[in-house]
Amino acid sequence: MKIETLTRGTQVAAESAGGIAAVLKIYGLKAVLGMAGAALLYIVLPPRNADGSFNETEFVVRLACAGAFSIMFGDLGYSLLVQYAPAIASVLGPKPVDLMVGAPAWWITRAVALWFQRRQGKDIAELARDVKESI
Repeated sequence: MKIETLTRGTQVAAESAGGIAAVLKIYGLKAVLGMAGAALLYIVLPPRNADGSFNETEFVVRLACAGAFSIMFGDLGYSLLVQYAPAIASVLGPKPVDLMVGAPAWWITRAVALWFQRRQGKDIAELARDVKESI
């Protein structure tokens, strides 16, 4: 009985690993390039808490957002580059564009994190009021 469970567990793990590998093959390089671009920006503006300590959660979220931006907007950015600057696009190729497209996510998520840090302790109605006043 234990042998069947182990065999079945191994098959499920192998099937899951195959699915994960397929997703990584499709989107992984774009996400990795976006994350690499964002990680380079970490040198300029590292994620810090209000007390100045390193914020691991914000760092991971910012990297994930940079990867998502690269996946969502990398092809669009490259197609715009091909349309308006074909000479540059032919020299660069799509991968550096994926890297550059991930960078704005790093700054946007930092701005959002700072906004929430400054309004820590407020409820949702007060946050909505702050948004309304700033717009």
